[in-house]
Amino acid sequence: LGATKESILRELEGEPKHGYAIANAVDISKGGVYSHLQDLKEAGMVTVDEVEKDGRGVKTYHLTEAGELLVAALKKADDT
Repeated sequence: LGATKESILRELEGEPKHGYAIANAVDISKGGVYSHLQDLKEAGMVTVDEVEKDGRGVKTYHLTEAGELLVAALKKADDT
């Protein structure tokens, strides 16, 4: 797991977010964040919900149970 993906997972802890908000929070390009999110989705760490808002699809990313467990393990490792 690379540092950028780890940062994305940590950013998603606690509440779902849009890709744009994640990109701003972890300071990566908007295009780059979606590539990382797709990788994390394929690995089973995040899931995505898409809803229609103002006539367009809006995607929100959430941690899966596996993603939550990984973030918890990363935080525990930080404490040691």
